[in-house]
Amino acid sequence: MNNVLLVSKLNSSVNVLMELLKDNSYTIKSVVSDTQSALSFADDRIYDIVLINSPIDDSDGVEAAIKISRDTVCGVMILVQSEKTAEIGSKVIDYGVVVVPKPINKMFFRQSLGIVRAAQKRYAGLSLENERLRSSIEEAKIISRAKLLLMQNLSLSEERAHKYIEKQAMDMRISKIEVARQILRTYITHKL
Repeated sequence: MNNVLLVSKLNSSVNVLMELLKDNSYTIKSVVSDTQSALSFADDRIYDIVLINSPIDDSDGVEAAIKISRDTVCGVMILVQSEKTAEIGSKVIDYGVVVVPKPINKMFFRQSLGIVRAAQKRYAGLSLENERLRSSIEEAKIISRAKLLLMQNLSLSEERAHKYIEKQAMDMRISKIEVARQILRTYITHKL
């Protein structure tokens, strides 16, 4: 996979970076030159890494790097002039952005890409797990609400309401969440 969004002024350095990435088995999917395009493209969820070659057309790229790192699951690397490495690094370190000094040392660049990709994979996995947990919690809330409606409207105990939902799911060959949604539609619609 290893899809890259390259954010860089459109000049000769783009070709150099494309070659470096290609040599390290990364595929550049898009090249943009400004902050707004970078933010828009990074939101597409098809990129593993966003590589910002600072400065870009409208800024130094730092705010874009921070926003992309904070708001997406992309790994973010920013290339800066060596004399600005410490300054930029102190601004982006808390956001997990990797700073690489220019001129580029090929070995350091390769290692940095590996670190960014490993961190991105881990973060993407955690993000998926977080989404799964959120979904589970939401389903549990819906099922609990359905049980409450059954308890109120059919005078069932919580245990009986739970068994009712399980039995309906088994008999109708649908999930418990679907049964719960049907119960909510039935009792909430009747009250209106």
